[in-house]
Amino acid sequence: MPHRHDLKVFVVSPKHPAGPTRPGPTLSVEAPTLDGLLPAAKQALAEAGFHRERAISFTPTGLVAYVEDEG
Repeated sequence: MPHRHDLKVFVVSPKHPAGPTRPGPTLSVEAPTLDGLLPAAKQALAEAGFHRERAISFTPTGLVAYVEDEG
């Protein structure tokens, strides 16, 4: 049975790293095992155009990722 979770994305500005984050999209992530969710999350972020992740964490309700925008 595959593991499916929502990945909530928050975007950090590299020009203002201490500033507030912007909410990004919520992506759906699926993997055959819990250990496979992290690589699946990284792949989903890359496919959504986010190539600089700062952190990806498990939460009680899914996953959360902080990424840098390109600007």
